[in-house]
Amino acid sequence: MNARPPIYLGPTPNPHADAERWNDEQEAANALHETAAVQAPGIVARQFAKVVKPGDWFDKYAFAGGMSADELLYQAMEASDDATNAAFAELMVSEAAKPLREAIADHFAKKNAFAIYTDYLEDLQ
Repeated sequence: MNARPPIYLGPTPNPHADAERWNDEQEAANALHETAAVQAPGIVARQFAKVVKPGDWFDKYAFAGGMSADELLYQAMEASDDATNAAFAELMVSEAAKPLREAIADHFAKKNAFAIYTDYLEDLQ
């Protein structure tokens, strides 16, 4: 057969050195990810501590990735994060959340008035 021998096309002519360098880079990347996992919760907690005025809640650049606090809440709720869902549910039944519940109810009622009313009429029958 006329099979050609494989040609090594690494960054250097030494495949063993390249493999060792790649392993070192992977170890460094893994260490960085582990450090990030440990440090990130504290960083986010400090960023949340800066959310002190109502307008701060929607500041697009308060958090990493150009996100706002409301976007972080939305992502955690959408991902069905148990701790977030439990804390949010506890908050929403508190007296402090009454204005929020009323605002949500008003928004939903305005947006879906006909469906809400017809469902209500069906329930009465």
